[in-house]
Amino acid sequence: MTLPWYWPLIQDLRKHIEDNHQDMEFAMDEVDYSEEYLHYESYRDGEDVVLTCPWSIHCKCTWKTRGEIKFEFKPQRSVLLHV
Repeated sequence: MTLPWYWPLIQDLRKHIEDNHQDMEFAMDEVDYSEEYLHYESYRDGEDVVLTCPWSIHCKCTWKTRGEIKFEFKPQRSVLLHV
């Protein structure tokens, strides 16, 4: 099984919450919400993807993780099918 492209960002967020916000009610639910958001959101080539702390407004936490979307075309070998 291949991990989704956003897996490193989700792991960063999970670690941040475990280290800093585990006392918040339903803290780990925020990881699931962020993963779902990244799964369904659309991005363009070269676009930055940024996840910030879900409690940044409430506790003034400035944590964030980021990455850049890069699309790559990988040509496949041609196959001739005989009918």
